[in-house]
Amino acid sequence: PVARDLLDGFGEVAIAITAPDGTVTGWCVLVAARPEQRARGLMEVTDLGGYAGMLFVYDDDATGGYYMRNTPMPLRIGWFTAEGDLVTTRDMAPCDDVADCPTYHPDGAYRFALEVPSAEARRVGVVEGSRLAVGGACAA
Repeated sequence: PVARDLLDGFGEVAIAITAPDGTVTGWCVLVAARPEQRARGLMEVTDLGGYAGMLFVYDDDATGGYYMRNTPMPLRIGWFTAEGDLVTTRDMAPCDDVADCPTYHPDGAYRFALEVPSAEARRVGVVEGSRLAVGGACAA
């Protein structure tokens, strides 16, 4: 069994990333699907507790940017369409609890945003040309 420690207030979901070369890798990620979960995100998180990252889920297409206020670990974000196509990736630098943290914007509308530690982005598959599939329970 995989040891994972669920962050208080969040759920988990299985995802599959298809790399540009066609390799498919499955991951278990934290999921933020409600507005209050999306607003909190990975603020103050220094350890993902065995999860590959956090998936932000929207009911409709979104276009808003993300910021790193009060987020201590460097992250890469990948924005994906409802069909799983990658829109954009951005590397996001940690920012203290200050008002002038930069905002990172996608190049188009998205339905999912996946944040992973920058150092793990290539291993997880958050790279140009990747595709995302979401659904199902995480393996034990």
